[in-house]
Amino acid sequence: MLLELTIRNIALIESLRIEFAQGFNVLTGETGAGKSIVVDSVNLALGGRADRDMIRTGAERGSVEALFDISGNPEALALADALGVDAEGGLVCVSRELSRSGRNLCRIAGTALPLSALKRFTSLLVDVHGQHEHQALLDPRRHVDFLDGFGGPEHQARLSAVREAHAARTEAAGKLRALLRDAAERERLIDTLRFQAQEISAAKLKSGEEEKLTRKLRMLESAEKIRDGLELSYRLVYAGEGGLSAQEALKRSADAMGDLSRLDERFKKLAEDLLSIYYAAREAGSEIQVLREELNFDPRLMDRINERLELISRLERKYGATEEEVIAFGQSAQERLQSIEAGDAQIAEYKRELKARDRALREACEALSTSRRELAEALEAGILEQLKDLGMARTRFSVQLRPLDKPTANGAEEVEFLISPNPGEPLKPLSAIASGGELSRVMLALKALGRGGVDSMVFDEIDTGVSGRMAQVVGEKMRAIAREKQVLCVTHLPQIAALGDAQFLVEKNTDGERTQTRVVRLDEEGRVRELARLVGGAGETESGIAHARSMLEAAQGHS
Repeated sequence: MLLELTIRNIALIESLRIEFAQGFNVLTGETGAGKSIVVDSVNLALGGRADRDMIRTGAERGSVEALFDISGNPEALALADALGVDAEGGLVCVSRELSRSGRNLCRIAGTALPLSALKRFTSLLVDVHGQHEHQALLDPRRHVDFLDGFGGPEHQARLSAVREAHAARTEAAGKLRALLRDAAERERLIDTLRFQAQEISAAKLKSGEEEKLTRKLRMLESAEKIRDGLELSYRLVYAGEGGLSAQEALKRSADAMGDLSRLDERFKKLAEDLLSIYYAAREAGSEIQVLREELNFDPRLMDRINERLELISRLERKYGATEEEVIAFGQSAQERLQSIEAGDAQIAEYKRELKARDRALREACEALSTSRRELAEALEAGILEQLKDLGMARTRFSVQLRPLDKPTANGAEEVEFLISPNPGEPLKPLSAIASGGELSRVMLALKALGRGGVDSMVFDEIDTGVSGRMAQVVGEKMRAIAREKQVLCVTHLPQIAALGDAQFLVEKNTDGERTQTRVVRLDEEGRVRELARLVGGAGETESGIAHARSMLEAAQGHS
């Protein structure tokens, strides 16, 4: 149940908080006062379309918060738990914030969640009927959605099974088409792929090879400088340069200090330090000697390295930026080559898979069609029963299922609602025969039958085309729904407004500079005056007030 709606900086509303009642809530007000803003705000909180133009002029942000009591909604409680949302005491606040920068924040109980999660959660709480849904009833392509919405969990599972089977069938058909396309280009592709795979394979590339070769080439290009440096270093450290070598000098110095170590600890420490340096120098000398022996300048080796680097560079220009990418390209080319060369076998395999997917889709569609036929019979009977209550007892209503040439993700048939409001007239499409008032009553009948899970229903001017006695009947039907669910209804008819358990006046005020919309809950006298305005004509005269009061008393007497 929707307990509170808080709106900030949306359209003409700067700040507004509405506390709704259990049962039948009606919102009235003059045309242009902002009744649609309230409904739009509810839709926004539920995850509906967000537009920056909804933000009040001069404000950078706009927001809507809706407080719900979900304590009696097990499905919503379970989803809240799955989403990690705290529904302490059964109360949950959902909010939506818009900014002119385009940022759109959704929260459930203060936890930021994706818009999809918000929509999934609020779909279990509120069902909104607005002008767009009224028009949807005139579009036969949408009738299948109304019929499926009438089905329970088992029917929804069958609908999901069809959609999954159709997606799997589409994927299998796509794979087969791609393979057949490859087969049509077989020879050209085989030549290209074979050349690419062989060229890369023949190169025998290794990861990191280019870097190693480049480093070796730099060494060879500086061979003379390196040789001179090594030679000098070798003579100084290891062989000696006109005298003692560094390591020999260090050894003798260490021995000399060692002879004096018995006299003073300091000499012992120096002997140890010098001996350590001696060993390091001897190791370095050995390493220098190895490098001298390894150094072998070979112009032919430089040529081979340059040729190898040029080959790697050419392959990288054609197949990738690094050796790794070139190697991966070669592997991919080889795999695709094998795939195409084995194409005949794969085509047969994919055809078998597509055949199996077709069979699974057909079986899923047959199960869904059976379920839809059962639903159609139940919906026809239910709608006729509801229309009888709504003053259309002699109306005929039919749900027609027509098979499609090919199954779709929505099943193997199209659905259309047909109606004959007058005896003797044939059944015809709703769009061809139903008046505005009849269409409103059909929609109300659908709403009275459907969606048992939600706690609240919003009707935005469902009374279009209805007046007089039929307005009273429509209002009584909504009040009957309100005995089990909370109902919010935007109306301009006094017969419906009088039946509400709570009535809210939506009005627009101007302070000379800015226009604002406000919503106030009316007391009994306020309701009388507003009903008198809705009745019109007599207005604030004694007779108008008396008529409005009698309407309200009569409505309350039948509650």
